Amino acid sequence: MDRCIYCGGEIVYNYLDKRYCKEHFIEYFERKTLDTIYKYNLLRPGEHVVVAVSGGKDSLSLLYILQKYRNELGIDVTALLIDEGIKGYRDITIKDFMEANKELKANYKIISYKDIFGKTLDEILEISNEKGLPTYACSYCGVFRRYLLNIGARILDGDVLATAHNLDDIIQTYLLNIFVNSIGRILHLRPRTESATHKNFIHRVKPFYEMLEMETTLYSMLKNLYPRFIECPYAPQAFRNDIRNYINQLEEEAPGFKYKILKSLLITLERFGYREPPKINTCKVCGEPTSQEICRTCRYLDDLGLLNNLILWIGEANI
Repeated sequence: MDRCIYCGGEIVYNYLDKRYCKEHFIEYFERKTLDTIYKYNLLRPGEHVVVAVSGGKDSLSLLYILQKYRNELGIDVTALLIDEGIKGYRDITIKDFMEANKELKANYKIISYKDIFGKTLDEILEISNEKGLPTYACSYCGVFRRYLLNIGARILDGDVLATAHNLDDIIQTYLLNIFVNSIGRILHLRPRTESATHKNFIHRVKPFYEMLEMETTLYSMLKNLYPRFIECPYAPQAFRNDIRNYINQLEEEAPGFKYKILKSLLITLERFGYREPPKINTCKVCGEPTSQEICRTCRYLDDLGLLNNLILWIGEANI
């Protein structure tokens, strides 16, 4: 029977040459996360790190680790949760976050679609259907969430926005962008995404960049950070799920396969991605960073008849 390679205790994790008991797996996971931060220079002493949280296992684990090691890293930490207004989902995960935060004791802020756009995502989709607009729920939500995470991090005077994307998330997105011929988007998959050309863009970092999903899941369970599983009713379309299943199948047949995909991504980024960031425009309507003249958030809200709500909020918030 396999035993922990350090103490000979009962193992909870056995992958490749790693066999760890509970204590040594937790130590391995936390140290590897810190090593990733140092390796890619993700967080720098003196920075205020805003952590994007959802109430799920990955983001709670990331918040826990950054809170625990904030003095070692020399950082301040604040959690930011975006409330899309998805009934039966986000209201429950907010409660899970609030419960977990009784132990984490993190400073936090919640920003809602309702307060800023005037409507919840559920209500937005009703309007979209009434108007016969072709945009899917996840298209709206992805654009609006990224928009509000950036604004929220700025409201909190954050220097950097940390997200809990793990290795599985990264390589799935990498292959997805290849399959749909969105090669340019691959450059956004760096461990630290920066824009030296726009003052309103908050740098994004991914401290779980080299952590497998099964590792983040196990860590959250061992640290009692694993909330009840509730799937968003507007879950992503099947194509990403197909990619996930395909990668997992190949990983099962050839353990270590996921690391090889990540290595391919890093080679691609080294050759094409680490260069002066492209110039980012300023949206003519809201003043936020965009690659277009008018950002997608403003264009979507205009189609929905909700743009004035955002403009009024920006004026009152004075950001």
